[in-house]
Amino acid sequence: MQAVIQAVRGLLKDTLRLYWSLLKIMIPVMLAVKVAVELGVIPWLGAIFAPVMMLVGLPPEMGVVWATTCLVNLYGGAAALLGVLPETPLTVAQMTVLSVMMLAGHGLPLEQRICQKAGASLIVTAALRLGFALGYGAILSAIYNGFNLLQQPLDITFLPHHSRQEGWGDWLLGSAESLLSMLGILLVLLLVLRLMDASGLTRLLTRLLSPVLRLMGIGPQTTPLTMIGVLLGLSYGGGLIIRDSQAGRLPPRDTFLAIAFLCLCHSLIEDTLFMMALGGHWSGVLLGRGLAAILLMAVLAPLVRALPPETFRRWLFSGGNAPLSAQTPPQPAS
Repeated sequence: MQAVIQAVRGLLKDTLRLYWSLLKIMIPVMLAVKVAVELGVIPWLGAIFAPVMMLVGLPPEMGVVWATTCLVNLYGGAAALLGVLPETPLTVAQMTVLSVMMLAGHGLPLEQRICQKAGASLIVTAALRLGFALGYGAILSAIYNGFNLLQQPLDITFLPHHSRQEGWGDWLLGSAESLLSMLGILLVLLLVLRLMDASGLTRLLTRLLSPVLRLMGIGPQTTPLTMIGVLLGLSYGGGLIIRDSQAGRLPPRDTFLAIAFLCLCHSLIEDTLFMMALGGHWSGVLLGRGLAAILLMAVLAPLVRALPPETFRRWLFSGGNAPLSAQTPPQPAS
């Protein structure tokens, strides 16, 4: 019984610590969006993003949400979404497309710095993430619309909806209610993660996905570190890759491919569950995103392996101390 009480206390403590960190991000973003609404800036910003959003079948205003996500993180993007959602309704299909774009492109300033520290080109990996977000988003939108899937209106029942034209008093009350709802989401997410660890499900997923990484050309030395990033986040897996890459323990091409895959598909548990809680459908944010990332890597890996060493060093990779000759040769599929 004492162990259960300690576990509950630890869960609540970790939830509140994370919640406080997110409040420091979300409140300024929500305030900035409200000010932008009052000044009539949102339609102007929407017009800037309209061509990009048209490509993926989203309203122009969602460009503000995606841009915020790219510059801040998923929670900053969620705060921006709360500001523009009431009068810019979405279908479940559109929310799923927006979700996959947010998952692929969030937190670029921080996470691309991690990629760079690991040795991978900042520009190439950033272009890979943004290109994947737009390309996969466009394909997913075409599939959903072409087959008339998930066209019902988005209804996030646990988040209070308020008109954009409401006064500051009502807005403050609505925002407080929304942020309180987010606390419940975080508590559930952390509880699920703890249960997955305790039940051994996280370790099982690691074993099941490891062969997939090897088929993509990621060698055995890099596979465990990559799996940490895939399941828990680029900051975790990328940090470990930085350590071993700079120590010369990882083959450079394996390192680049691992970072490239993490750019496309990381924090598969927490971030995916969060976007599903906001209305994204599992078919796009989990199954489709994973398959699309694997297919892209299956094309990218042979191209990276075929590059001459000088070209690889010049355009794709500049870090680590291991010589290019130390790279793991590609293994034939069995």
